[in-house]
Amino acid sequence: MVNEAWYGERDNRSLRYAGRVLPSDRPILLRLGAESAAHYDGQVAALVAANLLARMTRMVMLDIPDVDVVAPLPWAGAKLRDRLREVAFAADPQGLFEMRLERDGDYVLSLGRTGGAATAHGSGWNAFVGQGVSPVPDCDQLNPVGPALAAIVAVARLFALQMEPMDGPHFLNAFTWQTGAPPDGVPPRFDSMPDLGSIWAVGLGSVGTAALYFLTLATQRLSVSLFDMKTVEVHNLDRSPVFSASDAEERRPKVDATELYLRSVGVRTAAKEPVALDQSRVWFAREAGTPDVVISAANERNVRYTIEQSAPPLQVYGTTGRNWQASVIRHIPLLEACSCCLFPPERPQAATVCAEAAVDQQTTGERVDASLPFLSFLAGLMAAAEVLKAALPGYPFSPNRTTLYTHAAVQPRFVSSQIRRRPECTCAGRSSSVHRAMIGGSKYAGLSDAAPRRLAGAAAS
Repeated sequence: MVNEAWYGERDNRSLRYAGRVLPSDRPILLRLGAESAAHYDGQVAALVAANLLARMTRMVMLDIPDVDVVAPLPWAGAKLRDRLREVAFAADPQGLFEMRLERDGDYVLSLGRTGGAATAHGSGWNAFVGQGVSPVPDCDQLNPVGPALAAIVAVARLFALQMEPMDGPHFLNAFTWQTGAPPDGVPPRFDSMPDLGSIWAVGLGSVGTAALYFLTLATQRLSVSLFDMKTVEVHNLDRSPVFSASDAEERRPKVDATELYLRSVGVRTAAKEPVALDQSRVWFAREAGTPDVVISAANERNVRYTIEQSAPPLQVYGTTGRNWQASVIRHIPLLEACSCCLFPPERPQAATVCAEAAVDQQTTGERVDASLPFLSFLAGLMAAAEVLKAALPGYPFSPNRTTLYTHAAVQPRFVSSQIRRRPECTCAGRSSSVHRAMIGGSKYAGLSDAAPRRLAGAAAS
């Protein structure tokens, strides 16, 4: 018997945000051609689309060839079909996730260049969503960002259009966060299995866990420290790509659930603290040169102020907002505005918060955090993309805030802007010598010595 109450709780935040979810009586069929199925790009798109859709609808059909997962995906050697179904059932044990061919009434989402009535194809930093054959050139670099972006935006469009025929064409480039035809020029080469160094993830809600998930599709060469004080709830399952139904059933602490995922995919160093950052002995005992990056995906207990008081390294995080948008925000120490410039301590509940947008409960007036699953996936992917770009020569390649709009009333588009410093902010009186000493030796400390004209160029692009 289907547990409707469980689905009601899982879909609660989507219903509060958009007033609807995907229909439960129409299957979505993911189709992956043989050529795409044998390659990294196609497999990333299938893994991401299946993970996301299994959290949004009860019926996902798989028309997937019998191939092995390829490296550097952490499940290399396993059967792709088996992995897709494992992911889907972990998210929704009651769902219907079958291997079969197309039937009348299916909504078919074609993953890969060949395409169909609804096509999602990505390679390198580029993504295409629309109809027919994708014009995006295939890239020989093992970069998950373009394929994942195409899969998520395609799901966002089928939701926005309420499963009507796909519109488009939509072209998105995640290297410089541009919308339109793929840009001219060749970006710096993206190395396979890059070493990302030490990442401290502050806040393990949907966006924080999504950022880590997408990083592990590119590499397992990173060490992670996890900070969060909450447990996994059923309503977390539709927006986080790493939480499972068993995590919610056991009310597993988010740090434990995320650690289990990281270790399962081969991340060997994963430490955890199940407390808020302002209660963390690890954070306040932090030594110079650690960590290399902070993914600061939390917005409670004035966490931005806690971070900025401790001379942080490079910070990257994603947010979602009330108008179907997802954003990535970056703070390069000493050169760019700090997080308190954007989220002042005296206004901790700024309009754009980490993974949700507050909505009113109509009967009680209660304020509830809510978002749509694809927005959290997008925000996490955008944050992961910025981390993956940080080691490339010439970084940064864009202003320090970019928003992707996904509402049905607009075409999917990136809008970038440079966050300006507030003269009265806490960073204005911070000692640059102390800050340089704290970040000295970290992987990305050299960014703080970058020529100011680079940032000026990024702001103007």
